[in-house]
Amino acid sequence: MHIYLVTHEREFSRRSNTGKLVQQFLPKETSIVPWRRKEPDTKLLTAIKSGRVAILAPDADEEHDISEFDSLVLLDSTWQEARKMYRQSDYLQDLPKVTLSAAQASEFILRANQLEGGLSTVECVIELLRLQQRDQEADQLVVEFRSFIRACL
Repeated sequence: MHIYLVTHEREFSRRSNTGKLVQQFLPKETSIVPWRRKEPDTKLLTAIKSGRVAILAPDADEEHDISEFDSLVLLDSTWQEARKMYRQSDYLQDLPKVTLSAAQASEFILRANQLEGGLSTVECVIELLRLQQRDQEADQLVVEFRSFIRACL
């Protein structure tokens, strides 16, 4: 599964951005796409037109099974920014939504105002790896994530 990290411009300078960690860990399966409200990325738009792309959302009216898709869009930003990004991006509005059920609470402690029950970008990817039975990789990414948190404190 390919992961499109649609990333808010502020995230590129944030030390606490976990999208960088995802890109380093899964470089061939991850594309970081700068979010542009009026000028969406052409490769992302092409992928969306294929009909095999979904967006990861904390809540979905109609939930889809992740196995139906080749690619997944994750909004890489704060929860507040992600909501704005979604609302202001017509090209994301009609994407099918998938949700994750995390086995445990988020360990991401580097930012205030976290969504209750929400996960960071890297924690979402860890859960996606587990859904794909890639537990060894998920466990290794957990180790790297915890090291990342310690380095940022």
